[in-house]
Amino acid sequence: MNLLPTREEATLGSMKKRIVVVGAGIVGASIAWHLARLEFDVTIIEQNEPASGATGSAFGWLTGAVSDDAPDVLLRRAAFADWHRLEEQIPELQINWSGSLKYGATPQACLPDESLLRRAGVASLEPALLRPPSEARYAAKDGAIDAAEATRILLDKACGMGTVVQNQTTVTGICMAEGTMTAVLTSRGKLEADCVVLACGTGIPTLAEAAGTSVPVLASPAILLRFAVPRRVVKTLIAGDDIEVRHNHNRDLFAAEDYPTNGNVRETANAAQTSVRNRLRGAESASLTRYSVGERPVLQDGYPVLGFTDESKSVYVAVMHPAVTCAATIGRLVSEELRDGKNDEIPERYRPSRFRNNPL
Repeated sequence: MNLLPTREEATLGSMKKRIVVVGAGIVGASIAWHLARLEFDVTIIEQNEPASGATGSAFGWLTGAVSDDAPDVLLRRAAFADWHRLEEQIPELQINWSGSLKYGATPQACLPDESLLRRAGVASLEPALLRPPSEARYAAKDGAIDAAEATRILLDKACGMGTVVQNQTTVTGICMAEGTMTAVLTSRGKLEADCVVLACGTGIPTLAEAAGTSVPVLASPAILLRFAVPRRVVKTLIAGDDIEVRHNHNRDLFAAEDYPTNGNVRETANAAQTSVRNRLRGAESASLTRYSVGERPVLQDGYPVLGFTDESKSVYVAVMHPAVTCAATIGRLVSEELRDGKNDEIPERYRPSRFRNNPL
């Protein structure tokens, strides 16, 4: 039983299939926008507000510099082209293709698309660094995006094409009949659909279990901090062992920190403010205006999860880290698979069926 439209049906809008996307983070928003472009009947269910989960606390680093054997290498290598395509279609995204500068206490070999800079080159590129490292890796093609704002823009554009967004709505269950999903149960009532896409990050395991499958997603917390500074002080995105910072398009300085083992987020935020003030010329008066913690979804084996969980192709899962980097590519791949029934660009090792064969 094929529940998916053919290419011609999607294009002409005949026999439009009803797709429910659970989760209005950047992945869900990208999937919804791409589906709306293919003229599917799309409804997004979000338990809070758009970008209120991990997306709202995402650093927004778009990087394709990755080793050849990385679990997500295929998506990372395709991400730049998809983000550039999306930016041409939606200029409001305001992606900052400033490049990134990476360094640490232990020097590492350059990855593809990276070049090595010595201290003089680092100082020339980022004169605000008071103590430039002896060497750093520069990825000129890297960019940064305000993930929360991009999510809202994608949803707004999708709604302009007929997508419906239900905020403050909880998914309470999934109706299955003879192995096929027939409806999504929500706090607002039953929503009949032909396919449900689970793009709700750490909320996926519970809903996937309700659909009769296992998708083990773990939570990896991280902190995003925002500082007010009198002027722009860095040119690129800096990811060092002492600070990880970039500017937002409104001049605010964003910083990312790992979640502390002692759980004292405020202490970490204060330490980050001190680091910013002490390490960046021109940021001596940097003032912390906001910080938040996001629960990033990660898979135990490190590989993304993209694919149907059932033979009837009525339940689809889309989750990975880093989600922001790969959101444009995920939206394209998932929408094409829902249109065509199968997308050969998605490798088998990304499929959720691997958890049936090798439970974690």
